[in-house]
Amino acid sequence: MRTSRLAAVVLAAALGWGASTAFGAEVSPILLNYKNLDLASKATVSAGTTWVPLKTLAIGMGYSVVWNQASKTAVLTRPGRQIAVTAGSKAARVNGTAFQLAKPVRIAAGTVQIPLVSGTGALGGKIAREPGSGSLSISDETRFTTAAVPDMTYWVSQHTGEVYASRSASGKPALLGKLPLIESPYMHNLEIKTVAGGTHLLVLSDNHYAMFNNFSNVYQALIRDGKIVKQMDFHLMAPAYSENPKVASTQLYMSGGDSVQYINGDGSLGKLYDIEALTGQSGAFTVEYAAPDTLIIRFVDTSHLYLIHTGTDAAVNLNKEVATPEDWKDWEKSDGRDPYVLARMLILTKRSGNHLTLTYRSLADDKSRTVTYSLSPE
Repeated sequence: MRTSRLAAVVLAAALGWGASTAFGAEVSPILLNYKNLDLASKATVSAGTTWVPLKTLAIGMGYSVVWNQASKTAVLTRPGRQIAVTAGSKAARVNGTAFQLAKPVRIAAGTVQIPLVSGTGALGGKIAREPGSGSLSISDETRFTTAAVPDMTYWVSQHTGEVYASRSASGKPALLGKLPLIESPYMHNLEIKTVAGGTHLLVLSDNHYAMFNNFSNVYQALIRDGKIVKQMDFHLMAPAYSENPKVASTQLYMSGGDSVQYINGDGSLGKLYDIEALTGQSGAFTVEYAAPDTLIIRFVDTSHLYLIHTGTDAAVNLNKEVATPEDWKDWEKSDGRDPYVLARMLILTKRSGNHLTLTYRSLADDKSRTVTYSLSPE
């Protein structure tokens, strides 16, 4: 009851309602571009002001955050906007220009907090109450997301697809290029993988579930010494199923709608695998496992697993190779969009040296089978 009461007060205070109205209100989240950052549960109310953690709000809006303990100052940076705020002061600087917060920034329970409404304004957002739901909605047109590795900080606009980088989290971001982004109301996850010194793989992904399907929109950029040297993207709609790959990939790669490209350990581009040319199969696929000597993909339309020996480019339909002849008769024309088939599909569960262990269930008698495949002749 106390939690519900506090959340109601948070909403009421931000909108200027009285306490009696707040106590009767429904618990509502605080959304950023329609994504719940769980700010409501972290918010506190004091003397009519709603306070939220500065770092949570700033990172959610695509800012890097640098805290100077000596001066108690935080510097927030993203392309086109840099903000400086100091604990104990209402005076902020936005791109060098004075900006007045409603209340001084404060530190409570070891967390730097900022007034929600004026803080959102300083960060470049707008806040309003959603009709009907009563949720507080923060809109931020540029929709930046950020991620960092020790030697570089990156930003990507989920509005334009522009990619920026800086060697310092508080340095001025430089424009590197633009991803072929299909704008979506969904928020993307940004991941940076270090390949080698000065080379990074940037992966911007939106994975969501709707109408019994999993939707994936993934953009990848290989960046070397501050320049984008390769981009690939893929867009996939596949029936939802709970089985994720059981064996982790050991090879870094980029995936497109029709091909997979390996990335060498030194950051250079490796071999490009044209999936249809190698397997003789067309249609959407997912990468299940990638290793220097082996690439395994799953075709969405049939759920069949195909293995490509990267040294020879030889492709093998693992369903045909490891299933019993009787089972293969059923699997040969299987419908990969049928939930019954998906629940019984062939799955790689283990690799030990050159031996792969896989499991599946027979479509005919529903019996579980464990099978093996050797990557090289015995």
